Amino acid sequence: MDINDDLIIQWEPKVQRMASNVYIVGLDREDLVQELRFAIVKAAQGFEEDRGVLFHTYLHTAMTNTIRTLLSRAQRHPHTVSADETWQENISDGDTTNRQSTKVIEALTEPTDFTVDVNFSDTLRNCGLSEQEYMFINLRLEGLTMGEISNDIGESAYKIRQSVRDKLMGEMANAKKA
Repeated sequence: MDINDDLIIQWEPKVQRMASNVYIVGLDREDLVQELRFAIVKAAQGFEEDRGVLFHTYLHTAMTNTIRTLLSRAQRHPHTVSADETWQENISDGDTTNRQSTKVIEALTEPTDFTVDVNFSDTLRNCGLSEQEYMFINLRLEGLTMGEISNDIGESAYKIRQSVRDKLMGEMANAKKA
């Protein structure tokens, strides 16, 4: 198979589609797109037509494996976020509450996809979280399931999670007003 610019251009829509469906902590979207383009070249180099497999199928497998490898690497190297930095960015940037200010909340929802070490600084403590809520955050970020957390804490983890979210969102709203 010829490896040239036309090959990359031909499969660029697939690269963009796959990249739009994946978020990997610590990896910019453009870096992910570039990794997927490399996967096209590697797939073209390793593709053997006589095996009876379509190139599209072979390429899809190669691109999926590339994404899995990148996810695995990102999970082995936790991304540390300071809650103070998150709120400071909110205050200084005004409306940039989108990605940065929700990192802690995202981590509470899906910790297996988003590994974060939270620094319980004065800003986070000023949200009025109870010790039970701090325990919930720690257990959730350690990767425990909601059921396991409920057993450990002795109360519904879903109820505690909602309370934590409400308090964090309220604090973000207050920081934005100030």
